[in-house]
Amino acid sequence: MRNMSEYNPAEVAARFINYTSRHIFLTGKAGTGKTTFLRNLMELTHKRAVIVAPTGIAAINAAGVTIHSLFQLPFGTYLPKAPAVEPFNQLYNTPRSIVRHLQMNTTKRRIFQDLELLIIDEVSMLRADLLDAIDMVLRYIRKNNESFGGVQVLFIGDLHQLPPVVKANEWQLLGEFYKSIYFFDAHALQHHPPVYIELEKIYRQADDVFISLLNNLRNNEITAENIALLEKYYRHDFVPGKDDKYITLTTHNQRADTLNKKSLEELEGKSYFYKATIDGEFSEGSYPAEHRLELKLGAQVMFIKNDQSGERKFFNGKIATVISLDEDRIEVLTDGEGEKIVLESFTWKNIRYTNHKVTNEIEEEVIGKFIQFPIKLAWAITVHKSQGLTFDKAIIDIGNAFAPGQIYVALSRLRSLDGLVLTSQISRTGIRQDQNVSLFSKNKQTQQTLDEQIKHESEFFLRRYLLQCFDLTPLDNFVYEHVHSYSKDINKSAKQKHVKWAQQLLKDLSEVKSNASKFLAQIQRLCQDQSEDGLRILLERTQAAEKYFNPLLLDLSRRIFERMELVKQDKLVTAYLTELLEMESLFYEQFKKIRKSSGLLQCKIDGTDFTKAEMSGLLNQEEREAQMKKVHAVPGKLDFTAKRERAKKSDAPKEPKEDTKEVSLELFLDGKSISEIASERKMVVGTIEGHLAHYVAKQEISALDILGKKKLDKILQAIKVLQTMNLTPIRAHLGKSYTFGEIKIGIAAHLAEGE
Repeated sequence: MRNMSEYNPAEVAARFINYTSRHIFLTGKAGTGKTTFLRNLMELTHKRAVIVAPTGIAAINAAGVTIHSLFQLPFGTYLPKAPAVEPFNQLYNTPRSIVRHLQMNTTKRRIFQDLELLIIDEVSMLRADLLDAIDMVLRYIRKNNESFGGVQVLFIGDLHQLPPVVKANEWQLLGEFYKSIYFFDAHALQHHPPVYIELEKIYRQADDVFISLLNNLRNNEITAENIALLEKYYRHDFVPGKDDKYITLTTHNQRADTLNKKSLEELEGKSYFYKATIDGEFSEGSYPAEHRLELKLGAQVMFIKNDQSGERKFFNGKIATVISLDEDRIEVLTDGEGEKIVLESFTWKNIRYTNHKVTNEIEEEVIGKFIQFPIKLAWAITVHKSQGLTFDKAIIDIGNAFAPGQIYVALSRLRSLDGLVLTSQISRTGIRQDQNVSLFSKNKQTQQTLDEQIKHESEFFLRRYLLQCFDLTPLDNFVYEHVHSYSKDINKSAKQKHVKWAQQLLKDLSEVKSNASKFLAQIQRLCQDQSEDGLRILLERTQAAEKYFNPLLLDLSRRIFERMELVKQDKLVTAYLTELLEMESLFYEQFKKIRKSSGLLQCKIDGTDFTKAEMSGLLNQEEREAQMKKVHAVPGKLDFTAKRERAKKSDAPKEPKEDTKEVSLELFLDGKSISEIASERKMVVGTIEGHLAHYVAKQEISALDILGKKKLDKILQAIKVLQTMNLTPIRAHLGKSYTFGEIKIGIAAHLAEGE
């Protein structure tokens, strides 16, 4: 067996994921390799997994999807049940309201049914109520009342970084049900807490003094010496030279945007604009880079991706200077090494999860692409957007308004203290950590505890998995229900003439199930001996059972395929073919489970890892692919293969669609009024107002220039008094002299101020 004496948290986490059912919280200081772990995990794990994140940008960066899109959850507050006192003018969701609006198609339901591992990235931003909503949906769809419907959950993130966002009026509701807004206080985890594993090796910093300072900041153990050390780097009036290559970290988008814009304007020469190419579906809120990148010679930029070539010429956060520009060419000189690099555009993918038609495995389908040069202006950036980046030199401009613990986030972006400049004094408020986070951090297990847990949990997981493999009751129940669905007159249903075939299929399956049930008792007995000899006996019996049961399952599966070929000769049988296809897939899943059981046992005995590649090697996919192609080759009916081929053809480069909002923006910047723009574009005024509200929220134009001071102040005051951004109550409060479009612009200004 594997020697666990050399403690490697990443390896321990991987073993918990692959060989247990326990939920896991994987954390680590900035720069410890959480992103690398996630990437490696998705390549290797044998479990069916999906990745989700709380925001669109976080999902794109993690190569996953948003929580709200996958689980069809509405935005806003989720409550486990209705509150004791109904709140005035405040919306919320409950299990009943969410279930009522769930519209899961067959593919989405199948993904949830097959799901074994749910990975939630950037979990520091995940609210407790949203996690409970996920738990509720999984239990409901999977018809399984275990934690998260029996799905294992991996939480990845650093709770000392970006916190969840909750408004005061939301907490008034949530405070009745939750101790804090952090994910670990969700009801779903109170009886099933995650194993707490921390990655400890820091790859970003090498300076022991700096690492000690960051650790103390993180653990609420700041000392007088730490304060004195930071004060050495305080330089209130510091102005960097043009060649110093400092980046300013600040708290607000507006401050960062202003610094970047001002610095760019100060450069002589003309501007070059590089517009991103959008192919397919890609929402604006998830754009990972500037849609319209403006550059000049001499501009300070930073890379927002790592070098994909393997040469490691640059990394995420690397500073560089623009030295050559053309209409479709950018050349930069990197800071430090002084290496010249001609940039290549990078493609970010927007994916959705679907089922592979042959293997039934969960797979990624690319539904959109965002293609742009992987750089952005880098005289300044918000601390929020600097997450995951690494800088050699940084000016930290935080003032006294910093949230608790955020000085840690800012400082941890740096490689060493040598590159630090503080332009504002550090207050105790900015240093202290949230007490809820500090308390939860005490759950971190020791190496010895983790070793004991993984031994116990892996034994439980393996025993449970073997029992599931040879328990044919769910399959038998499904076929039983299928047989009893033949309830129409033979003259009214083409399906009805196949009833005797279905009855015989059930009879033969029931005999197989009866024998499998006898083997379950053997598994229970053999699993009690976890010695190496005991495991080898268990493996021998499992392999023998596989040789007996899997040919029988394949024969039943073959009979379904043959019946589908017969059914295809009739007309109007698409629904029945779909039923048969679903039934066959369940037989195949049972076959795969039994096949996998021997592989898992063998790897446990050998002390090796059972990976996705190991699983693929156990299956004969060529034969199944031929079967599935034959089934789907029904002109005009179930021809999924042709559909997939058509989809592939659509991947060819398309002419990028004109962004209709940008046209409105350009006309507005040319000095035209909203009514003039609406007339010229043959659109209603409200549509144009909506376009401009988008750019107000992005702080590219001012609401003051559109509405005037009086109207804007009135709308902002209404938002504050009513404590809502719902259009209807604001309009009722202000009166009909204010249009919904104007209120949208006011709300956009309110959101921009709050960044």
